[in-house]
Amino acid sequence: METVEVPLHVNVDVRGLGQSPMQALRVLLVADVLRRLAEELHGVPVVLAVLDDGKGTPTSQASWTKTFRIQEPSLRGRSESEVLAFFGGPAAAAFKTATPAGAISAVPGAGKVLEIGPVQAPVPADVPPLTSGLLGNHDPLALRLCLLRFPYAGPAVLSRARLHRAEETLQRWRFKVANWKDMPVAHAVPDVLAAADGALTTALDTASVLTLLHRLETDQSQASGSKFATFTRLDRVLGLDLLRMVGKIRW
Repeated sequence: METVEVPLHVNVDVRGLGQSPMQALRVLLVADVLRRLAEELHGVPVVLAVLDDGKGTPTSQASWTKTFRIQEPSLRGRSESEVLAFFGGPAAAAFKTATPAGAISAVPGAGKVLEIGPVQAPVPADVPPLTSGLLGNHDPLALRLCLLRFPYAGPAVLSRARLHRAEETLQRWRFKVANWKDMPVAHAVPDVLAAADGALTTALDTASVLTLLHRLETDQSQASGSKFATFTRLDRVLGLDLLRMVGKIRW
């Protein structure tokens, strides 16, 4: 008999972040990493609900989340009771912005609560990212990469220099992935996949995964086909669109 996986119910709370869209983006992004990890690497379906008070948070705009490759939720609600009714019980995990020291951090009707650290960015960065001076003409996924470089529980310190370096990394990796695609097919590097899965499963540690990819990029002992397989598999969790240039370059 075929085994049917029970969906993982996840609740993302971005209420009160109408004036801090970068923070809202980070909370949604970390939850998106969990969804991708569960669905893409472990085959566990995820049902996502977002709590949004509708007070100016751009997360309510489908085009905004699509820009950063964040899947639209199954439910947008304004209260815990809506989420409880939708799930038919408590969520298995809840994501929210970190509360000030001494504040109550419990989330009614949720299992594990993950508090996401603050985003520190230069003015006028803390406005909707698509119109901010920080993002400018950069690829929006460079901002996604910048945020993934920091452990989710600590602060994410952004700057124009870091955004520029992130875009350079994206362009280089996309170019190399397109090149590796034309090399002999090979299996993904098992040690890298195991280390990445361990980092993600235990702590959603995207920073360590990115470090693994940087090391693999320049590892002369690994075949290009293995690099292609590893990069593309882990990009299913990172969501950086590393296949963008495949088939578009004439060597």
